[in-house]
Amino acid sequence: MTESSPWKLTATGCVVILLAQAVVVGLVLATGDREGPRLAAVCLAAAITGGGSLAGWLVARLSRRHGPGMAAAGGLAATALRLLPALAALAWMKTSQPAMEEAGLGGLLAGFFLAMLCVGILLHLSETRWKQ
Repeated sequence: MTESSPWKLTATGCVVILLAQAVVVGLVLATGDREGPRLAAVCLAAAITGGGSLAGWLVARLSRRHGPGMAAAGGLAATALRLLPALAALAWMKTSQPAMEEAGLGGLLAGFFLAMLCVGILLHLSETRWKQ
């Protein structure tokens, strides 16, 4: 593996995550309401889960370069970066945003989170395969 290939793989993973998020958002917008609170809920859910997925991917990738202990810590941090913003948004919605709850923010967060989790798992599996 060349010295630049870890950075190429990291950048490729970021592009894959962004493309997958765009596809999921496009599918949701194509099948539902595209105005008012629903559009705001879709945008918010996409920003939270997409940003968390990108941050998690970068932390997991960059922490691997510093040994197995840092890789394990990076994996835990990546999980927290993916999960905690979505949970915080759910708590915020339940306590102070009934309009977002009616627009389906909870379901959108769950759906987008699971889609991004699948993409992240596939990226990590393919990363392992590319190393061999």
